[in-house]
Amino acid sequence: MHQQVRVVPAASPSDLAKLLGVLAAANVNLVAAGGGNIELGEEFAFVPSEGQEEAAMNALADAGYAPRLLNAGDDYKLCWLTNEPGQLRSCIEEAAEENNGRGFKIKDILVGIEPEDGKIGVQVYSVAPESAA
Repeated sequence: MHQQVRVVPAASPSDLAKLLGVLAAANVNLVAAGGGNIELGEEFAFVPSEGQEEAAMNALADAGYAPRLLNAGDDYKLCWLTNEPGQLRSCIEEAAEENNGRGFKIKDILVGIEPEDGKIGVQVYSVAPESAA
C-alpha cells in the first residue's frame, strides 16, 4: 500500500531540520518528499520506505507533531511514470480531470526516487479551493 505522511513542522518555531532529525533518529528512510511554504505553516509531505509508515507516525507524534497518514487512491492520486518526456503532464491532466468533477484544485505534487523497476512515483494532492488558504 502506498501511503504519504503530511505534517506541519511547527514545534515552536517551525523547523524542518528538527523534524527530519526526529525521523532520522527513528531510522525512517524517505523515498519521496515535497511541499511548499514548509516553515511558514504549510505541510511537509513525505513517503517513508514501505513498512516504515507506523514508525514515522509514532516518532513524530512522540515528538509533539500532529502527522496525518494519507492513502493512495483515497486521499491523493498516485501515478507511475517512466523517464520519458510528457509523463508528468499526463499525470497532471488525469488529476485535473478527476478534480473537475469534485471542485478540487491541485495543491502540490510529490515526486519520489526512481526504484529498480524504472518507474518514478508522483503523488498529486488536491483540495477544495476554500480549504487551501
